Amino acid sequence: MSAELAVLAPALVLCMLFVVLAGRLGQAQQDVAQAAAEAARTASLARGSQMVDVTGTVRRNLAAAGVSCGELRVDTSSTDWRPGGSVRVDVRCDVDLSDVAGLGLPRHRSVDAHAAEVIDTYRGGG
Repeated sequence: MSAELAVLAPALVLCMLFVVLAGRLGQAQQDVAQAAAEAARTASLARGSQMVDVTGTVRRNLAAAGVSCGELRVDTSSTDWRPGGSVRVDVRCDVDLSDVAGLGLPRHRSVDAHAAEVIDTYRGGG
C-alpha cells in the first residue's frame, strides 16, 4: 500500500498544481475582461474630447481584484469618436504565476481581453 502511494503521490501533486494553475488563469482572464469592460465604459462616458485615464481605470480594477501584472498594455481605439460611435479597449496583462510555477510550469502567462462600448449619445464623443 505505501509503495503504491509513493508512486501515485507525485502524479497527484502534479494534477493538483495543474488544477490550481487552471483556476488562477481562469480567474485572471475574468478579472482582465472585467477591467477592460469597465475602462471601455468609462471612456464611452467621457464628455467631448475630454481625455480619460483608461490605463488608470484598468490598473485600479486589477488591483481591486488582486491581479498583479508583470507587464500591462492598454490600447484604446475609436474609429468613430462621436455620440453613438464606439470605443474599444484592448488589455494585455502578463500574470505572475511564480507561486504555482513548480515542476516546470510557466512563471508568467499573457492574458488578453477586449471590450467595446457605444459612446453615450448624450454625454460622450464630439
